[in-house]
Amino acid sequence: MNLTLYPAKLFCRASLLFVSGLLSIANLPAADRIALVLGNNSYQNARALNNPVNDATAIAGMLQNLGFGVTLRVDADLKTTKAALREFIDALPKERDPEAVALVYFAKHGVQIAGRNYLIPIDAAMEREYEVPDETVAMDSIMTALEAAGAGLNLLVLDCCRDDPFARSWKGTRSTGASGLAVPGGAPQGMFIAFSTSPGDVALDGDGANSPYAEALLKFLPTPGKPFEEVFKAVGGEVASLTKGDQEPWFNSKFYGNFRFVDEGNTLPTAPVQPAGASKERPWMNSLGLEFIPVPGSPDVLMARTETRVRDYRAYATATGFEATGGAHIFNVKEKPTGGYASEWVHNPDASWASPGFTQTEDHPVACVSWDDANAFCEWLSRKEGMTYRLPRDAEWSAAVKNGANFPWGDQWPLPANAGNYWDVKAVAELPGNWQSSIVGGAGYDDGVAKTSRVGQYPANLHGFFDLGGNLWEWVENGYLPSMNPPDILAAVPALATPEAPVGGRPHKAQRGGSWDNFEESDLRSEIRDYDEPTRRDDDYGFRIVVELPR
Repeated sequence: MNLTLYPAKLFCRASLLFVSGLLSIANLPAADRIALVLGNNSYQNARALNNPVNDATAIAGMLQNLGFGVTLRVDADLKTTKAALREFIDALPKERDPEAVALVYFAKHGVQIAGRNYLIPIDAAMEREYEVPDETVAMDSIMTALEAAGAGLNLLVLDCCRDDPFARSWKGTRSTGASGLAVPGGAPQGMFIAFSTSPGDVALDGDGANSPYAEALLKFLPTPGKPFEEVFKAVGGEVASLTKGDQEPWFNSKFYGNFRFVDEGNTLPTAPVQPAGASKERPWMNSLGLEFIPVPGSPDVLMARTETRVRDYRAYATATGFEATGGAHIFNVKEKPTGGYASEWVHNPDASWASPGFTQTEDHPVACVSWDDANAFCEWLSRKEGMTYRLPRDAEWSAAVKNGANFPWGDQWPLPANAGNYWDVKAVAELPGNWQSSIVGGAGYDDGVAKTSRVGQYPANLHGFFDLGGNLWEWVENGYLPSMNPPDILAAVPALATPEAPVGGRPHKAQRGGSWDNFEESDLRSEIRDYDEPTRRDDDYGFRIVVELPR
């Protein structure tokens, strides 16, 4: 066997667009467009970058305007990146659907070894070339996964850094002095590949807030009526002009469809939604990819549509070095001396947000978080973005859930199917003893999960918010007072009328919304407030955040 060896090459801001599709792709409805966008600045073992997070955030906003459902992740480590890709692929049609479009955009460091391109997460530690495959994500594996999924049209955009962040540690290798991207091999018919610069050349990071290639994409993707390849010809011409010929985009097409991002005669906003312009229909997306919409009656406050996710909290923990010591209280079942079983929360010194005692993906709500932890997260995010983030106030949370009914879903009881994540048949399936009578609503309610569910898995309420009932109890800014609860709830839950004495002189903090372990009608009411110590972490405690707009 004859082997051809290629020198190792690092690439930066060298963007690649990958398209794989059927022979004919129609103009697609928004519901069939889905995108995953990732951008990394804060590398732990390589030079930090300036623009990828800006580029990813701007591209995510643009894709939203183009009708894509977008997930944004920034400063992602290897675990987060792989999980994001896995969940993205899993969300695509399982059977071939010519009406579906999938788009993945990366802005980060990348490396080429022996003709294969690899995407570098922020935690990669590579002292030798042979370590690259274990520390990175191979581009061709992403292409293979997209090809095997059911979307009729797949797009992959790689917007990666131009220099060699690891060259000085790769002593004795062939990586030094190399530049540019390798041409991906094995592209099947129906694929469109576009680089932000010619193969073997380097791309520019740009002097402004965005790279030249990202800037051109933002300008030309929303052009009404322009065929797909014409868009990228325009992008190439723009980049060559902006860089005075130093960077010349290149593409090679095996795609024969007629896809347009915007139909002839249609217009879409060319700028991402800004905080002050957010609405239920067009949320504002922050740097973590959390979507925010106005709190009814409070135009200067936007609330996250979902609870804070594992990946959001992981970004905070990674950036600050936060380690959750002290453990957490975990749901447990114990046998009673008189027979039968009862539930309890047992302190586990090893439990934390990263290990809550059950499986969580990056898009599940972060659990085992105290009121203090939630506020520390808000302070970090405020510093990071130069905005004011905090926990919602009780009145704001009430405005978000208010619908003129007793429950987040309405007045129907027992609750209808798909109303939210509560104590259901899945929750009791593996427990010792007979728990069937405790299932929410006294019937066979099945929300599909035993404990937490991915955020946004159940329908949004009339104001556009998800999971204001069930999943996790959510901390609010306020201290708890019994008078916050209506009299009928105090009568149904006497413990709320006479709370335990505060520990250490600090008042209890209020919680809203119920969680996966609630089943009593009173616990599912929109108006109920629970409470606990601000330092306490339980596996059914989480939070969502709000951002204040400048007045």
